Amino acid sequence: MHAGVRQAASLAIILSAFVAAATPAAAFDDATLARQSYEKIILPGYARFDEAAHALAEKTSALCASPSVDALAAARGAARTAIIVWGRIEPIRFGPITQKQRLDRLLFFPDAHGFTAKQTARLLAKQDEADIDPAKLAGASVAVQGFGALDVALFGHGSDELATPGSKSAFRCRYVNALALDIAEIARATLAQWQGDYGRLWLHPGDENKTYLADKETTQALYRAYITQLEVLRLQRLAALDSNAKKTATALLPNSNLALPFVLAGIEGERDIIGEDGFSAPDLSSTEKEVDAVALLGSVVTDLGFALRAGEAAVAMSPDPLNDPAARERLTPLLLSLKNAEDIGRAALGQLTGQTLGFNSLDGD
Repeated sequence: MHAGVRQAASLAIILSAFVAAATPAAAFDDATLARQSYEKIILPGYARFDEAAHALAEKTSALCASPSVDALAAARGAARTAIIVWGRIEPIRFGPITQKQRLDRLLFFPDAHGFTAKQTARLLAKQDEADIDPAKLAGASVAVQGFGALDVALFGHGSDELATPGSKSAFRCRYVNALALDIAEIARATLAQWQGDYGRLWLHPGDENKTYLADKETTQALYRAYITQLEVLRLQRLAALDSNAKKTATALLPNSNLALPFVLAGIEGERDIIGEDGFSAPDLSSTEKEVDAVALLGSVVTDLGFALRAGEAAVAMSPDPLNDPAARERLTPLLLSLKNAEDIGRAALGQLTGQTLGFNSLDGD
């Protein structure tokens, strides 16, 4: 090869290497995460909740129209399904679900003073039709709305009378149906906003978008949601298991014994956020640092899996595992696994996205 040609080729190689070194590594793909989480987690999750909530409304309406043991069992089954489906998408605790007190209206907890049981019992004893008018109920105390009140009215003391025709149970059944209709309306409105205006805000950040100015803000919303939900699970929903957590005066969903299944659904929702439909999607990461962070998230998925298996074992042992000593022993690894999932997840997500969050707000760290 001619010397000049060789020299030019060498110079080209050197310049190419220099340009490659000077070019910054590709940033985490925030826009793709927003789109994939929207299409594979958020919309399907809220759609399933909408479907389950409307099924609950239908089954409770049928119970009131034709009370029977089978109709009551069907209504309770629909309630269990709706509660678990809501638990799975509850980690997406931002956006439309935060409007109009929807989160608290769906589940008022912690309930340190037992307001749900007290106010629901008072409403049932008063038997004032105005109290269960849909418009009034939606603006009433959150303690007489949502799944907490439904747990009392549909599963609590005296609820077996719902299977028997007669005026004694008629008001209670209308209240149960009103609760279900209110839950269904929350589910419908939240899904509609995600499908419409809020979905457009989520998918198209920019200067004209007052909610998300940049793609990285949608990533931070998901990051914060993941951490916050783990705090809620550990320090509120499972406070009875944690000697360091603030204790609540009342248990979560005590009449239906759905406290632990509801928590396990929330853990599944957390796996959705950091799994292959979320932060660990293979097409989001390009740099070695990001790939290493995704590998670390794999260990977080493992921790969440340990927590799920511990909870499932306890549920299999007892209908009320949080208050059964033998079943509670099976739950010992659960809190530790959730704490690991929070701490390692926070570090891995920070490394992956280049973002940081403040310390958690629920445990005073």
